[in-house]
Amino acid sequence: MSAVLRFERALLRAATLAGADIRIERHASEAWHSATFAGGRHRVEASGRSDVRLDEWLARLGDEAIEVPGHVVADLTVATCERAAGVTRFRLEGVTVARG
Repeated sequence: MSAVLRFERALLRAATLAGADIRIERHASEAWHSATFAGGRHRVEASGRSDVRLDEWLARLGDEAIEVPGHVVADLTVATCERAAGVTRFRLEGVTVARG
């Protein structure tokens, strides 16, 4: 299973555990490498029904450990967040680093 799919599943699982129902609409990922690490940069566009559980999950997302098998998630942030007609649309940006 690819890191992209693992990352998406981890986000969906974390949102569900927080009581937030989200839908991933787009996921762009590009590989990156440094002298010591390999991984990917991710931009995820998603949406969910506007409610307090979604708001709370988004507010603590950078502090929450997102478990992606075989990877470490770093620098996960909510880049944009807009609410209209009972729907919250947001973009997440983050990095995954392959473990060992």
